[in-house]
Amino acid sequence: MCYRRPHALVVRTERRSAGGAAGDGAANLRPGPMSPEHPPGAAPVTRRPLIIAGMPRSGTTWTKQVLECDPSLHSLMEPDSEGHRASAIWAKRHAGRFPALVPGEPGGRYHRLWAWILEGAHESLRLRSAEQVLRIVRPPERNSFLSGNTSPRMSLAATLGAHPSPRRSPALADHRLLVKTVHAPLAIDWLASEFDVDVVMVLRHPGSVLASWISLDYVDQYVPFEGLPGVQRVAEELGVAPPGPDHLTRMIWRIGVLLCSLERAADRHPDWVVRTHEQLCRDPQEEFRQLYADLGLRWNEDAERNLVENDEPGRRFLTKRVAAELPDNWKQRLTPSQITELRRVLEPFPLTRWKSDDFRLAPDA
Repeated sequence: MCYRRPHALVVRTERRSAGGAAGDGAANLRPGPMSPEHPPGAAPVTRRPLIIAGMPRSGTTWTKQVLECDPSLHSLMEPDSEGHRASAIWAKRHAGRFPALVPGEPGGRYHRLWAWILEGAHESLRLRSAEQVLRIVRPPERNSFLSGNTSPRMSLAATLGAHPSPRRSPALADHRLLVKTVHAPLAIDWLASEFDVDVVMVLRHPGSVLASWISLDYVDQYVPFEGLPGVQRVAEELGVAPPGPDHLTRMIWRIGVLLCSLERAADRHPDWVVRTHEQLCRDPQEEFRQLYADLGLRWNEDAERNLVENDEPGRRFLTKRVAAELPDNWKQRLTPSQITELRRVLEPFPLTRWKSDDFRLAPDA
């Protein structure tokens, strides 16, 4: 069974009323099946796959870890990433790390990949062999491959992971699928037009994304991007000129392209649920409780415990962080010159949630 053609999700909200209830979107709730455990007034229960979409280092992993505390969900961690699944190497060989597709455009291998993912990414014996090969590839070799160099082991994994069969995973017999992706910002519109999915989008201040990419020496700042035809088409639609040769400039430019694409997709789909990382950090217990309700999930002690246990100092790829310290810490993590360049490069981008003054150390800086 392949999920095709999207239906409207039940509510879209970035702000709630002072009383904590859903905002204007609450009037758009569709009738749906209710269970005794389903809270009155919450979103209708659905079995459609739920996709958490964002860009790298935007808070999607944190969101996934909290949402998957609902026992009715079966989650997949970035199955469209070449570092997680060998089939993604095969599917994205010519499309790039961030495939750029518009509704109606043939997806080819990328469509085959997502048809497999949305059936639960069932692994045959051949695919399990591919994953074994992928596991022995160390990060330096994988990152070198993603940056455009050759790797016999990555190529072998891709060959073994080719043509994944969209056989339904037994785990989905009594679970709803939850998929986290950070490499589909330029194809999320296409994805929602090809498959019947619900989307929750997580956005983050570009200064925070940039600070994270720099501090982690994140691989996605090095992968081929600006020269890809699909990316050039997106940039032309956004009305932004190609970046110059400076590495920091190019990194900020690609963050701008990814963020603008996500914003525009969200604006075209008022039925999607949208959150910013800053919003979730403001009051994690209350914000995630409301997100659970908007998605028709059941808030539980595991979700509450997850938030408490992870609200402490962490480092690198660990999701442990003091949430209250995160929204503005890019001002301390970036240098004044980096912040100046951030503001300069993003100036022509048609961002809607963050404007020029949001890229200053202070309003009068």
